[in-house]
Amino acid sequence: MKLLIDIGNTNTIYCIYDNSKCIYKKRFENNTEIKPALNKICDFNIKAIGIASVVPDSTQFNSKLLLNHLNIKPFIVNWKNSNISFDVDKIDEVGVDRICNAKAAVNKTNDNCIVIDFGTATTYDVIDENSTFLGGAIAPGIKVSAMNLINKAALLENTVLEFPKKYISKNTQTNIQSGVMFGAIHSIEGMIENIKHEIKVDSKIILTGGFSNLISPRLTFPHTLEPNLTMDGINLILEENNNG
Repeated sequence: MKLLIDIGNTNTIYCIYDNSKCIYKKRFENNTEIKPALNKICDFNIKAIGIASVVPDSTQFNSKLLLNHLNIKPFIVNWKNSNISFDVDKIDEVGVDRICNAKAAVNKTNDNCIVIDFGTATTYDVIDENSTFLGGAIAPGIKVSAMNLINKAALLENTVLEFPKKYISKNTQTNIQSGVMFGAIHSIEGMIENIKHEIKVDSKIILTGGFSNLISPRLTFPHTLEPNLTMDGINLILEENNNG
């Protein structure tokens, strides 16, 4: 079994894979929550560890912690060991989470595809028919946008991020919901339409990340949901480097 770890700016996710299947998943909001959970993780027969991280300090923390508890040195995913072709200005600026998403998307589609990842940021990753990462776009995440609005306006209270019944809402909470959630839908629809116009192909579209389940039913274009896409990418890169 393999322990796969996705370290992002907001939280850290631990997944245990049995071959290509996720059998355990745990989300941590900070590093202090991880150590108490290791007893359960140690119950699995872990043979390899793969980490994809955009937070260097957390990479170091988790690597040291797991080496001490499992006596396994984690494999750190980066663009050099990903076996992906890139057509971008600066490869080392591409987030490793996006690299993992692209890796898994290529494996699943073997075709032109666009990955939309709803995390701290909403990212759009474009891959061509030759499995080359062409770049994409980064927008503020849905929750980040909402929290920034709420924090900047003293009279706005924290609210649940869900779709209201109507665009024209009657109270502050549903006004925020309408603007943030419906605004996100139209932003996504517009981005996809214009990306497809630029690349001049009808790419397959994959959604992943925390808000993908909520957003998916509202979108008009065909797509698939892959909640473990980033982990699938870590798993593939780990295996290709003879660590899986």
